[in-house]
Amino acid sequence: MTINRRQWLKILALSGMPTHMEGCSAQVHNDLLAATESDAMPALDWGDLCRAVAEWGHSPWCFVATGRHRDLSAIVSDCCDAIAQHQRRRSTTTAIVVLRGDSHRLQLQHCAAVSSAIHGALGSRTTNLWFAAAPDPVLVGALRVTVAMDE
Repeated sequence: MTINRRQWLKILALSGMPTHMEGCSAQVHNDLLAATESDAMPALDWGDLCRAVAEWGHSPWCFVATGRHRDLSAIVSDCCDAIAQHQRRRSTTTAIVVLRGDSHRLQLQHCAAVSSAIHGALGSRTTNLWFAAAPDPVLVGALRVTVAMDE
């Protein structure tokens, strides 16, 4: 069996991911790691990701919304509603938002819309907010937004 460079880096990244992230779904792990790859826009620094995970403690809060390409506003609305409910309980200090989609349909206006809406939902209470968009060939005609933040 031959392992290409990307697969090898992903295996190393998973082994280096702090163990307290094990409570998150594999999908959240995958999306956070995809945000560090060179084809992400912009690529999230691995050190920044590790610092954010360390700040989150043992149980980060995660939300994933997936929908058809034309339903982006509904996906974003679901994320903003979930963030609003989460923030009633606690002020967020660090958040990472990852937009994934088929590379043919993932466009700059999608990135701007998601980033702007999530930034507005988090408000000034968030100290660190990172946004990245990363292609996912499996999501043909669909988009997925993953939000991870401190509990």
